[in-house]
Amino acid sequence: MRISLRKIVILVSLILLISFTLLKIESSIGLKQLKSLILDTERFDSISFKLHDLQIKKEFHYSNYLYTGYNNFTNHFGNDLDHIKSLPLKEKCQILFNQINETNPDWKLSVFNEPKNRFEKSSDKKEQFFQDKINRLKDKFERENLDSKKKFKLTKFHNQSILEEFNEKVAKSKIIMQEMADSTTLLRIYGKCFLNQDLDKNQRDVYNEFTTKLFPFLTNKLPLIDGAFNDQDGSDYPENPVDFLYKKSNGKGIVVSSATRHARDLVRLIMVLRALNNKIPIQIMHKGDITKKWLATIEEAAVADVEVLLDPESSITHTSVLPDLKLLEQYKEYGSVFPKQDLKFVNLAPCIKRTFKYSFPGYSNKILALLFSTFDEIILLDADTVPLVPPEEFFESQEYKKSGTFFFQDRSLRDTNDYMETNYFTTLFPSNEESIDTLFDIPRVTEKTLNNKYMTGWRHYQEAGVVAFNKKQHYIGLLMMFPLSLWQEPVKSSIWGDKELYWIGLSAAGDENYEFNPNAAASVGEKTVRTERKFYPNSVSNEVCSTHPGHVNSDGKLLWINSGFGYCKKNGYYRDRIKFPFTVFEGEELMELFNSPLKIRSALIPPDLPNFREPSEFNPEPEDEFRDSWKHRKKDIDEINENLPKDSERTEFIPFWGPQKGWVKNSICFGYFYCAYDNVESYSNNKEFDKGKFYEFDESSIKFFDYLSKVWLTGIPKKKG
Repeated sequence: MRISLRKIVILVSLILLISFTLLKIESSIGLKQLKSLILDTERFDSISFKLHDLQIKKEFHYSNYLYTGYNNFTNHFGNDLDHIKSLPLKEKCQILFNQINETNPDWKLSVFNEPKNRFEKSSDKKEQFFQDKINRLKDKFERENLDSKKKFKLTKFHNQSILEEFNEKVAKSKIIMQEMADSTTLLRIYGKCFLNQDLDKNQRDVYNEFTTKLFPFLTNKLPLIDGAFNDQDGSDYPENPVDFLYKKSNGKGIVVSSATRHARDLVRLIMVLRALNNKIPIQIMHKGDITKKWLATIEEAAVADVEVLLDPESSITHTSVLPDLKLLEQYKEYGSVFPKQDLKFVNLAPCIKRTFKYSFPGYSNKILALLFSTFDEIILLDADTVPLVPPEEFFESQEYKKSGTFFFQDRSLRDTNDYMETNYFTTLFPSNEESIDTLFDIPRVTEKTLNNKYMTGWRHYQEAGVVAFNKKQHYIGLLMMFPLSLWQEPVKSSIWGDKELYWIGLSAAGDENYEFNPNAAASVGEKTVRTERKFYPNSVSNEVCSTHPGHVNSDGKLLWINSGFGYCKKNGYYRDRIKFPFTVFEGEELMELFNSPLKIRSALIPPDLPNFREPSEFNPEPEDEFRDSWKHRKKDIDEINENLPKDSERTEFIPFWGPQKGWVKNSICFGYFYCAYDNVESYSNNKEFDKGKFYEFDESSIKFFDYLSKVWLTGIPKKKG
């Protein structure tokens, strides 16, 4: 059996890590006692827990999760790997799918969402699991003995019972992770064997059969859309929905997934698109969860004459917001013609089986929108997104032209993820040198993915308010997002909404041809100028506080912002007026601030963060030096105030030192308020500051941003008649 150099490196690294930890433990307890601990699986002390956690990391390591049917497949060809690689794709595909039907004829994609059948992400945190269970037992005991002086006593029986439950969850998690890894492997090979291939009747039958198995949530119905795909709303697909959607999608378009709760923002988005002279058709994707009243209002916003749309009598907002800017009289000065929009509503409800009706809530509905849109090249927008350039520019970007994608980075927050999370996703990737993927010429993921921000320890990498996506070019990557959406755990608790699904889906498909905007998200708004309003009044850093992340391209151009154009994402004037820095505002200034649109004058991108830990195949733990440096750094305002008792005096500003990280969260605007800093005390001993980027926009850009802000805030157009 051949062993690759990469596997040797992985194995040696894990052995060294465990050995180093054991040496540290041995020095404190002695070799004889250490050996007894390793052999004794029923000890319940911290050292035993740590040893167990290291062993679990080794057992859960992604290199152990190769495709279950690998040996069965290679045995068919006498284990001659070079011969297998040289065979025609059709022959390999036929053998593999025949073997699946022979060994497991009832196989279909599993969802794993039953509470007793979920992946346990904390399998490497045995002590935490025990402590949580003990605390629950103690709470239950105290509730049942309120009038008694009895005290809870932990017994051997308690520990044994918890141990059995824990071991059962770990064993089940191993099985689930193997099944998930098998499913993504099978989906990759499915794409390789059937997509865009010249298939005979037998191959088409297998293609159709495994489409049903891999996508059990799909019906055979078309979405309810006037003029999409054919003239018969709700009719059947000719044969295979996945194949049909791939072949029939064409053209460019804007796609927005929406429901009634998004409708007001959606109307405002359409008005901004008209101000930007958008000529790209729009599809509003829903599941029958927009009221008829709002459907009519949205359509009116798309097709109303400009005189109706910008009529100052239609809303008090026209005269109260930026009163010197008279939209109806001046819109042409900004180059706007307000073209009527080619807009269609697409009801996806018929496409999803009733048993999966609640399987795609909220953000995951955007993945359905990508699949069922009739467009091939798509700009996927959130309803509260505000594009600041014509949408065509996303397609014209160098990133999109190079890869057929244009993704955007999130704020570079100092929130970390866990080794078990990133290892889990690596298990789903074609990441092993010797796997069945190599026999089907499916490329392995590289450092481009394994060394990105998320995979090296940071919780937030992608901001998905805007996603430019070529569907045909990345179709298997799109299909790979569906199991990720259905597998609530550990996916749901590992990423926020749909934010990381796009690059993870492509990587799981063996497709690394995706591109991110080179700059992380910026804080967009006004630079804090007055010293008495700064959170770090004596710092050399610029400060921009805002609820709005924005995205600046490599040329310094602000492309879009998130969270609408209101000053607060959620207006919290009465709660926030007693908080710093608003306590030093004068007269009606604060009321005006909250009732006015965001004023875009500056954008600040904090400095990038170093890796929190090395890629998971080399080191499952954070770098000690980097992690320990946090303990010795001064605290930022959010850290000081984080765990204060409710009535304690909060720290409002810090005059003695500067910001210790690029983003500092504040409770203003219901917790959506962040202050960003471009000079942060360095993590390195070689320099005083880590430096970000600070942009101040010119007068013509500022005027245009103000114009779009008023368009966004002009309210809902009146219905005709």
